[in-house]
This record gives sequence, C-alpha cells and structure tokens, in this order.
Amino acid sequence: MSETKQNVPVYYFLGLLESGKTSVIKDFLQNNQFAQAECNLIILGEEGEEELEDELLEESHSKVITVEDVEELTTEFYEECQRKYHPSSVIIEANGMWSAGDFMNIPLPEEWFDFQNIGLVNAETFEVYQKNMKDKFVDLFRYCELIIFNRCDHETRQQDIRRNVRVVNRRAQVIFESELEDFEEEAPELPFAKNKSTIDLEMDDYGAWFVDMQDHPADYDKKRVIFDGYLCSAYKDNAIRYGVGRVGMACCADDMMFLGLVGTGAPFKKLNHMNNERKWGKVTGVIHVEYDKNGEIENLGIDVENFVEAKKPGDTIVYFN
Repeated sequence: MSETKQNVPVYYFLGLLESGKTSVIKDFLQNNQFAQAECNLIILGEEGEEELEDELLEESHSKVITVEDVEELTTEFYEECQRKYHPSSVIIEANGMWSAGDFMNIPLPEEWFDFQNIGLVNAETFEVYQKNMKDKFVDLFRYCELIIFNRCDHETRQQDIRRNVRVVNRRAQVIFESELEDFEEEAPELPFAKNKSTIDLEMDDYGAWFVDMQDHPADYDKKRVIFDGYLCSAYKDNAIRYGVGRVGMACCADDMMFLGLVGTGAPFKKLNHMNNERKWGKVTGVIHVEYDKNGEIENLGIDVENFVEAKKPGDTIVYFN
C-alpha cells in the first residue's frame, strides 16, 4: 500500500463563460496562503475577457497550463503535472460547456486531494441562461459546495435561487455578492411559521418546508406537520417500504426527484405494497429525528397519524424557480 501523503489541495472552479471564475481565482492568488506557496498550478479550460496578469502569476509563484478539450484531463495528465511542477496547490478552471461528470470524477494523483468545488454564477444573466442551459446549472449545483452569485442587484431573487440550489444539493452554501453599496444579502425566509408545534402547509409551501427541514432537522423534531402529498408503498429487496412526499423539479423535467421521508404508521396498511401503490391526499404526521453516537443524523422520518385520500390536483409538482 502506498504511503504517499495527500498534501496537494485541488480547487475546482465551475461556471459559464464570464461568470467571474477568473476574478475569484485572482483573489485566491492574492491571498497570503497562495502568495507564499512554492508553486500554484493553474489548469485553464477556457480564457475569458479577464486575464491572469504575468505579474500576479510571478508574485504568486503560479504556473498556467491551458487545455483545449476535456478529454485532455486524465489521470496520466495530472500525474505528469505532478512530476513536472510538484505543485503546492492545483486550481482547475473548467470550461463552462464541459459536463462536470466528465472531469470531476477523474482519479487524481496520490499526492492530490479534492479540497473545494466552487461554482460561479452571473446573477445578471442567470434566469435567461437557465431557461436555455438548465442542465449546466444543475451540474454546477450538484457538484459545488460553495456557489457564488455575483453582480447581484435589488432585483435578484435570492430566496428563489436558494431553494433552486438546495433541492439539488442541500449542503451547498450560497453567497450573493454585489458592487452596490446598499445591497444586502437576505436571510432565508419561509412562507410558514416553523415555531408552531403543528405546521399546516399550503400546497405551494412544500418545497420550502422540505429544504429547510433537510437543512435544520432539529427544528422539526417531534413537530406535527400537515401537507398535501403522496402516501407511498413499495416491495423491494424482500422488504416492505413506506414513504410520503411529492415530486420536485429543480430546473428541468430531466431532474425530477422524489422529495420525501421514510414513513411509519397505520395508514400505510391500506396500500397494496405488492403493486407499489400510492395515493394522494392530506397527510398528518409527526417528524422524528434520530442521531447516532457521534451526534450525526441517522434517520429522518415521519410517523403518519392520519391520511385522508383526496382527488389529485392537475399539477402536483414542487417547483423551485
């Protein structure tokens, strides 16, 4: 077994052209941690209007390699970079048109490790681009733990954007930046009062509730929740499984996903689990959060107390935009 120490952090920067990736990389290089590094290796998949000046590269001890195609990014290519440059850190600025799955899953040299994935989005063009290139944003949201929306103004729909991101990646941190002096980043807001012992959700509140519950499960432990959704059953791997929830669409129809909880309770007994039966109606249940010995969440579920079957409305999809 190799005893090579993984001590070279790799930073991935994702975003469409002119999303601000180069500007953030410049800030990185001006940071004292990077300025004092022996060698910062920068792998560029595209070159935007803003350039990395030779003076900055020299002062930060940085070397730049430009690649024309995502297929150039291979384990062998990275290993050659390690042998040639012996970098202290690696910064990979991806081409905005590349599919993240094509390069984010490439095995790294033994000395390297994936340290941080950062997504950049131009808030001025986000809504327009999202309509035409939804898959690119789902890609970015899925793979990045830090997502920076820059060039924000007072019209930027911060709450909608947060929900849009969190349904794809609930662990992602979303930051809004602006050059306006009076711009303020809004605290996440909810369309319901979460401090009540019983939370009765409107039809359109489900998405906001589900995302906030995933982010702050302790706030909902032992609370009763009433909402419109599916009561589901399935027989899989020689076991009967129950759940409640709804189907959500993050950005496009190709990214539909079930937003639900594992369920227990008497109402499930009325379902034909051998036919994977599900019914639509009014669900009333109590949230339960279980923790392991390390204090991490081991199970997040709902004990369904009551279910009243009802006619399914024409559109039951949970939207986040």
